[in-house]
Amino acid sequence: MPVKQATRFAVAAVAAAVFVTLGNAQSVKGSVALSSVPEGIAANFVTNKIYVAIPSFGGPNDTLAVIDGKTDAVTSTISIPPIGYQVAVNVLTNRVYVGGCYTDASGNNHCEVAVVDGRHNKVLGVIPVTTTVGNGIQGLAVNPITDTLYVSNASDNVIDVINCQGKIIAAISLADQTPIGVAVNPFLGKAGRVYVALATNEVDVIDGKTNSITTTATVGASNANIAVNWATGNVFVTNDVSGPSTVGVLGGDGTVLANVNVGDTPFGVDVDLGKNLAFVTNLADGTLSVINGKTNTVATTLPVTGTFVAANPVTEKVYVAGQDNEVIVLNEN
Repeated sequence: MPVKQATRFAVAAVAAAVFVTLGNAQSVKGSVALSSVPEGIAANFVTNKIYVAIPSFGGPNDTLAVIDGKTDAVTSTISIPPIGYQVAVNVLTNRVYVGGCYTDASGNNHCEVAVVDGRHNKVLGVIPVTTTVGNGIQGLAVNPITDTLYVSNASDNVIDVINCQGKIIAAISLADQTPIGVAVNPFLGKAGRVYVALATNEVDVIDGKTNSITTTATVGASNANIAVNWATGNVFVTNDVSGPSTVGVLGGDGTVLANVNVGDTPFGVDVDLGKNLAFVTNLADGTLSVINGKTNTVATTLPVTGTFVAANPVTEKVYVAGQDNEVIVLNEN
C-alpha cells in the first residue's frame, strides 16, 4: 500500500474512533518545567511527542522543546532561528514546523518557518515567508495527506500555501482582512478544507484543491484561534474579547451551529476528536473551558492559566502552554 494511502487509513482510524461518554471531570496531572515562557504547542499523536516553541525574546536563537508524552518530560531541545511562536506537526512525514518573525541587526524584518525532522530532532531548513513589517505569522496548519502547510500571514493578509518541497505555491488573498488562527480538515473535499479565523467577526472557509474562499461565516467579534474535529467536521473558533465571551462552533461547510459561553477572553483552542471535546484557554480569568462537542455546552471549567493548547486523542492528555515557564498536563478522565 502506498505510504500516503496507508497514512490516510491510519489517520482515519483515529478520526473514526468510537466516541465515549465524558466520564469523570478532567484534572491537572502535573507540569513540565521549561527554560522560559512557552508560546505555540503541538502534539504528534502518532509518535506521542509534544513540541513547544520557547522564544528567547531578543536572543539570536529560540528553542523548540520536545516532550515525551509517555513520561511528560523534556527529552530534547532544538536550537531554531528566533521565530519561536507557532508550531504545527505533520503526522505523516514526522515534520515539525515552527513559524514567527524577528528583526535583524540591520533593522530588516524576517518572517520564516523552520522545518524540523521529528525523528532526529534536527532543523532541515528555513522557509522565508515575508519581509513585510506587520503582525507577522499568526498561525500554522498542516494537511498530512496532501503534505501541505498553510501559513497565516498577517503582515500581507494572505494564507501562504507551502508544498512538501518548501515552496510557496499560492498566496490566498483575504481581501485585506487580517488572519489569525488557521486549521485544516484533510478529509473534506478532494484536498481538504482550510478554516481561517479573521481578526474580525468572520471565518473564511477555503477549498484546499482550488485555494479559493468558498464561504465566509459571520461569528464572534474579534476571532483568534481555531481548531477542527476531523471526525465530526465541526470547527471551534475563539472570540478573543472580554466577557461575555464565546466560542463559535461551525459545521464543516461554515454554517454557524452554536455560540458557547466560556470564560473571560478565550484564546487558544484544540480538539480531542476521539472524545469530541474542545479545550479553550481563557486569558483574563486564568481558566480552561472544556466543551462537550456533542451538546456544544461547557462540561468543565478548570483553574488553568495558559495561552496555547494541544490535545493528544490517543493518550487522552492535554498540554497547555502555561505562563510560569511550564507546560501544564491534564488528564481527560
